[in-house]
Amino acid sequence: MPCSKISVVSFLALAFLCVSAWAQNDRVFPVNGNPISGKVETVSKNGITLLTGGTEQQILGNTIVKIMFSGDPAELTRGREFALDNQFDQALEALKKVNMNNIRRKVITEDVIYYRLLSEAKLSLIGQSSRATASANLINFVKTYKDSWHYFEAARLLGDLAVADGKYSLARNSYGVIGSAAAPELKIESAYLTSMVLMYENKPAEAQAGFQKVVDARVDSPTGARLQLLAQAGLVAALGQQGQTDAAIKASESLIAELSPTDTELAARIYNARGAAFAKAGQNEAAIRAYLHTHLMFSGTPDAHVESLQALLQLWPKVGKPNRANEMRQVLQQSYPGWGG
Repeated sequence: MPCSKISVVSFLALAFLCVSAWAQNDRVFPVNGNPISGKVETVSKNGITLLTGGTEQQILGNTIVKIMFSGDPAELTRGREFALDNQFDQALEALKKVNMNNIRRKVITEDVIYYRLLSEAKLSLIGQSSRATASANLINFVKTYKDSWHYFEAARLLGDLAVADGKYSLARNSYGVIGSAAAPELKIESAYLTSMVLMYENKPAEAQAGFQKVVDARVDSPTGARLQLLAQAGLVAALGQQGQTDAAIKASESLIAELSPTDTELAARIYNARGAAFAKAGQNEAAIRAYLHTHLMFSGTPDAHVESLQALLQLWPKVGKPNRANEMRQVLQQSYPGWGG
């Protein structure tokens, strides 16, 4: 065979091997930085071990946006992207088409199931599917896949559903599970979420102590710093609920001055806390203005939106506008049926 033909054949063979090797790689997409290619060797509730470049790399689950596994069905790839983009209807439509019998890796099976349950849970929180079914399915997931890297995310979802159903003991237990994670940020998040539940249970003094621990924690990440801002909003709410309305209103002003307009959850928490403090002080019109910020501008966090709607339902009649209260009632019934148990 002529040398030129040998060279061409050798090049094509090498190229095929390289493409095949790349195709067999898993790809980890971290919160910060570029995707990392390698092979996921082990998985636990705390994260994964990735073999890359001949060395093992430990990656905590809370630092991962997604993992694209070698062998992912196309429907999973589409469904996962839809779910991460908060397009949960489309996610379910794609994920339900996955042929589970053709999957050969447990991690892929877990991904299909988790993103289906995530989508179902998120839809149930806005009244578009059954919360009871979503909760039962998530409970089954955490029992069956105790070593899934989605484990703590599933626990958080369980807590969110329990809050929506007014099952606050279950919510505290679910959020408490997150505190057993190896990641420091998840331990802080557990303390924050548990304190939020105490607020729902009308235990502001206990909640205040929990929020203060989060604020005082030593953090070295943007995620930890954001949780501290959320905890400061929680402190505003706790102070207001205990009658320290002047301090609460003043603290809310400082938080609003530094607020990032893209962090809609934080904005909703701050304005709700500010509205509650004004309402406690008998300043109903100011309270309505604060709650309307959440309702009209920052409604993407279901429980915070519900809080604002429930407050406006009570406040509008106090300023002589019962028709506006009826509007709030309709939104609650249509978007969040049965919320709060």
